[in-house]
Amino acid sequence: MRVVRLVFVILSFCTLASPDVFAQVHRILPVGDRSYEYIQRLQRRGILLDLNPTALPYREGEIVEALDNVKEDGLSSIEQRWVRQLRSRFHVTPVGKAEIAAGLELEMGGSAVNSERRDVLRPLRNHVRGFEHLAVRAFLEHGSFIAQFGGRHDLYYDRDPDGISPVNRLKSRPEDDYIGYDGSFASVFLGRFANHWAAVDAPASVISANPRPYDQINLRFGGKRFSLRSLLGELDSITADGRFTGIAGDDSVRAGSERRYIAAHRFDWRPSPTVVVTFIESALYSGANSGLSLKYLNPFSMAILTVDNRPKNDENNGLVGGSIWVQAHRTTFFGQLMFDDFDILNRQEPASFTLIGRITRPTSPFADLGIELEIVSARTYNTAQPEGKYLFLLRGLATQFSDYLHANAFSDLYLDQVLPGLTISPRFDYLAQGESDIRQPFPPKGSPIPTLLNGIVERTYRGALRLDFQPDDWWWIGADVGVNHVTNEHAVMGRHSTHFVGQVEFGLRLSLDRAVHLDF
Repeated sequence: MRVVRLVFVILSFCTLASPDVFAQVHRILPVGDRSYEYIQRLQRRGILLDLNPTALPYREGEIVEALDNVKEDGLSSIEQRWVRQLRSRFHVTPVGKAEIAAGLELEMGGSAVNSERRDVLRPLRNHVRGFEHLAVRAFLEHGSFIAQFGGRHDLYYDRDPDGISPVNRLKSRPEDDYIGYDGSFASVFLGRFANHWAAVDAPASVISANPRPYDQINLRFGGKRFSLRSLLGELDSITADGRFTGIAGDDSVRAGSERRYIAAHRFDWRPSPTVVVTFIESALYSGANSGLSLKYLNPFSMAILTVDNRPKNDENNGLVGGSIWVQAHRTTFFGQLMFDDFDILNRQEPASFTLIGRITRPTSPFADLGIELEIVSARTYNTAQPEGKYLFLLRGLATQFSDYLHANAFSDLYLDQVLPGLTISPRFDYLAQGESDIRQPFPPKGSPIPTLLNGIVERTYRGALRLDFQPDDWWWIGADVGVNHVTNEHAVMGRHSTHFVGQVEFGLRLSLDRAVHLDF
């Protein structure tokens, strides 16, 4: 802790001593960054629509460009505050041709929750737990090229009751580290970072930020009207006898292992700034000798037509879907539909799908209303071949669970006139959870498992209040407190309970940027 305090003192001094922020236009803004919340608020009001609202993460340069196109005249006082807060963080001082931009960013925080799982709708055992995290990112940027070292210590990574721990020494792992080229029409990144192909904070049916970031090649082509995004990621191997251990390489001496990869592509068409139409496909492929595959990396070789053609060198699990984002009269609709497993054409199993819908509308400059629906069928993300399960270290690549229906209604109240940076969000959630799970063995052909809500259905009704306070872009606190009423708890018929579930968190972020002269 003494080292952490010392680093914060140094960064604080340097930040105060040098207010200029030098060019860092090609850095990837991590999906969990707080700035996305302010971007989303403005997008709900028809502002910052230069940014694709369903393709995260953003690069800092495209945020700067979008902010440059915003005229504060005509904006409400609270909208102006949000724009200025983003501009205070994302503004650029040009770097000369003989200079290179260098920077260091430190982020730390912690949370406490009265559950072993950080999911207030699905709490696990009533124990108060505290989790701290610390992230360090250092970057170098010149021209269109960038390299960033990133490391993250996160206690929850080690104590996650659902996933396999990805950390070892110091409970840390490289994260948000990459090297890349980023141009106006095309970019390519090689590294480890999270992607989220859905609206901010909305569920995603194919690629989401739910798993721990995995190593990938990430490509982008096109402009604002037409664009293509692709990734080819390396997942964890599975032992030959079907076990996810996170150390299949060690087990391979005894049992062998299957290597696992994911390839995903999305095509976006924007006929206008207020409409985004997207086609998405992905394939999780695996085999004892699998590796980086040109067939799967090529976005114009449609997986649904090629994965089972000869030569078939890998086993695969394909998903295909699409989404639409539309804004009309300040009402925003986001919908996404994904179909899993095309064996349904051969009558091997019932339909497997995920359906997501969200509608939001600002009712005043100081309030938003929204409703959301998410349906995941019982067999979705699961396959007869264990290596094809849509998981990374037992964390879902899209959703963490299957076989459920979740609906919620919420209101975001921005109380900046009372206390700058304060937001209060009352909400009500309904969750119906069936007994099927991605991690279970795939049901045999002909089994009487329904399409949705298998077995005894656990139902959760939750009324809650979320509080968010961020007076400045470098620190924030938040809380989510509510009461869960559960029927058929843990799939036990007639077992009901009512209990308080709450979570509090805080975070700090400090950065230092410099332009360094190079003698070419």
